[in-house]
Amino acid sequence: MRLLIRLSLLAISVFFFAPVLPEAPTGFDNKSNGLVDDATHTADQVKFDEIEEISEGLGPLYNAQSCRECHQNPTSGGSSQVTELRVGHRGPDRKFQNPEIPIARGTEVIKGRTLVNDRAICPNAAFPSTEIQERVPDSEEIRTFRVSLNVLGDGFVEAVRRSNFC
Repeated sequence: MRLLIRLSLLAISVFFFAPVLPEAPTGFDNKSNGLVDDATHTADQVKFDEIEEISEGLGPLYNAQSCRECHQNPTSGGSSQVTELRVGHRGPDRKFQNPEIPIARGTEVIKGRTLVNDRAICPNAAFPSTEIQERVPDSEEIRTFRVSLNVLGDGFVEAVRRSNFC
């Protein structure tokens, strides 16, 4: 019984004496949210907005040429107005199973993820007979479109006032 009382008192004291977190910043001003300095934020945003090329490692399968292409509403880092395709099927136990998507005319199989990429770099001039575009087989009967998540608020869920939920 004493242990229960001590644990209760400890929990109450942690709750009352814990540091107060700052309120989450609001607005879409393309400025740092305070977790990093403005110079770091600007450098990171340039990288996030950068258009990738094949020579820089884009591909072989991809959805867009920059992070910003899918995360740009209402500003760079926001949610998307573009959807991505997610697929799968029910296994023998009736539980969801990740798909198996053949590419390269069936010589390779993509496993372990639900995302079906929209684009592929092959065939191209260097590999004219290599075809790797993903196509959903009929066996993947579960199909849905998802919107890319907003990345602007990551790390600030803890800063939302409790009274907003009560």
